[in-house]
This record gives sequence, structure tokens and C-alpha cells, in this order.
Amino acid sequence: MPGLPAQVDRTRYLGSVQLRFSPRWSGRARPTHEAVAARRIAELTASRREIVAAYEIERRRIERDLHDGAQQRLVVGLMKLGEAQLSPAVTADPALAALLAEAKSAIAGGLESLRTTVRGIHPQVLTDLGLEAALTDAVDRVDRTGRTIRIVCPHPLPTMPEGVLAAAYFFALEAMTNALKHAPGAEITILLTVDKTLRVCVVDTGPGGACLQPGRGLAGMRERLAAFGGELLLSSPPGGPTQVAAHLPLLLARGESGTGIDRVDSTGATTGAEGQET
Repeated sequence: MPGLPAQVDRTRYLGSVQLRFSPRWSGRARPTHEAVAARRIAELTASRREIVAAYEIERRRIERDLHDGAQQRLVVGLMKLGEAQLSPAVTADPALAALLAEAKSAIAGGLESLRTTVRGIHPQVLTDLGLEAALTDAVDRVDRTGRTIRIVCPHPLPTMPEGVLAAAYFFALEAMTNALKHAPGAEITILLTVDKTLRVCVVDTGPGGACLQPGRGLAGMRERLAAFGGELLLSSPPGGPTQVAAHLPLLLARGESGTGIDRVDSTGATTGAEGQET
């Protein structure tokens, strides 16, 4: 038939192309749905870590700017007011002395508020001395209220990435703040342990019944923990105690998803259940 040889040649050519690029002949298997999903999860996890790292860098920059700029200026202002209070003109004028004392008190209050803000952004002691020292400093400030808060760290903590330290520190502060709010009078223990995973567990002897509420409190910390492959665990049966823990792996397997699943044991509350908000 006219044109048949050309058709046969074209069919043979297409067949050779199919064989050449067939997984059977190329020696390379086509990626499975699982492999594609794993790669995308790994890329997403890496992207989340980069975002958190950039966020921490910006927090540190703001903290340094406040510490070296506004805070230092307020300190100098306090010193100048102190010197002015000692001058003969002020000591001889009670009204002026009272005015300067009021101004000094206002600046001192502003300075303390600024220091609190700086600590909330990124406490310098966390960078200088590590997690246990930073939490001890935070607990010492709270202990002025007479609450019983203990930090238990059986073994020295190793050097850890700054982002992991910050995530663990702010998680512990959030959990401690919730315990102070929802379990008045209860004893609070912060337990720090580490092997290949950093574990921060905050336990209070309160009435229990805590739960996670989406977008609030500890639930908001879940995303921060997830960026490092971490997870949040909650156990809070009626009658207590309440245990809130963060697990942060220090040696992440390459390609680990880091989905940050929160867990609630069978005796505690489930996410979204009724009970005190955590």
C-alpha cells in the first residue's frame, strides 16, 4: 500500500523512544506518590525552618537595638536626674525636688517595662548562659509572688541551635504562665532532659481538665515546635496533675516531616474539648 513503509518506520521510531525512556529500560523507576509527597514535605519543613530562623534573627536584632539604644538612653536619663536631685537648687526647693522625684520614678518604670519587653523578645541570658539559666532567671522573677516553682535538670544540657533554645524557652514560659493562671496555689515543676531529643515538661498539681484551643496559648506554640520537627504533648485528667511537654529532636533525620503533631493521652482532654484553655 502506498505510504506504508513510512508509517512502519514512524511506528518503529516511536516504539524505540518509548523503550528508551521506559523505567524498565532506563534503569530509573518513576517516582511514586509516596516519594513525591516525602520530597515535598522535606522541602516544606526546610522552608519552615528557614522562616523561623529568619524570625529569630529579626527578634535578636530588635532586642539588641532596644538594649543598646532606648534602654541605655533611659539609664543615662536616670543618672542625670539623680545628679540633679543632689544639687543645692533642688534640695532648697521642695516643689522642684518632688517634681524631679516624680520624673525619675516615671523613667524608672518605663525602663523596667522596656527590660520586660526585651526579655520577652529574646532574653540575653538565654544566649549567654543557656536554657536552664534563662528559665531560672524567669522563675526568680515569678517567685516574688510566693509561688512554688522548681526547675529540675538532672544533666548538663549540650550546646543547641539558637532557634531550638528559643522555642524551648518560650514554650516553658507559656506553659508556666498558663499554670499560674489556671492552677492558683499549685506547685509547678519544669523538667529538662535531653538525649537525642530535648524534652521540656511543665507539670502542675492543679485540678486538671486543660485542653488545647486552636490559635490560643500553647496551641500557638505547636507551629513553632513543628518547624524543628518537634511536637507538643498534653495530659490533664480531671483532678490533675496537668503535664505539658515539648519534644524537640536535636538530630533530625534528613527529610523528616516535622509535622508537630500534638498528643493527648486517653485520660486527659482532647483538642477542642471543654475545659480550661491552655
